[in-house]
Order: sequence, then C-alpha cells, then structure tokens
Amino acid sequence: MRVKRQLDLTNHKIWKDKNIKPETKEIYFYLYVEGFDRDITNINIGRVQTEFKSIRNLAFRKNLQQLEKYNYIKFKEYANGLYEYHIC
Repeated sequence: MRVKRQLDLTNHKIWKDKNIKPETKEIYFYLYVEGFDRDITNINIGRVQTEFKSIRNLAFRKNLQQLEKYNYIKFKEYANGLYEYHIC
C-alpha cells in the first residue's frame, strides 16, 4: 500500500532564505507542485508562461540557476525551453 504524502509548504525553509528573490520563490513552488511525488519532472517554458505571463526563457533559466546554486533543485536544459529537474 502506497502512503500518500501531503503537500504542505507553509514551513518550507525557502520562505526564510534571503538569498532567493520573491519571483524565484514563486517559481520554486510552482515547480514543487508540478513535480510533487515524482523523482524527475519535465517542464517547458510554454507551460510556465501560462502561470507567469511576463517570464521569458532566459529569466526562467536564471531563476533555475539561482535555485540550483542554493540546492533547492537540480536541473538541465535538454533543448531550448525544455527542462528536466529534480527537487532536492
């Protein structure tokens, strides 16, 4: 029997991390919800743009790099605008 995990982000450590910009925190939680209960998740910039209208691929990549720098995710861009990531 598989135990279901509950999604609770209210006490997540990223809230108190002053190194992470607010926009990057929003993107992290979007990625967290998309990849919840998975090891590796794929996402494309088009799907992200439905939630964050003004973001472009370069800005999205920089946000991912910041999250990777502080060990919140691991990611790689395998094609232009297509990403694979893992929540740490």
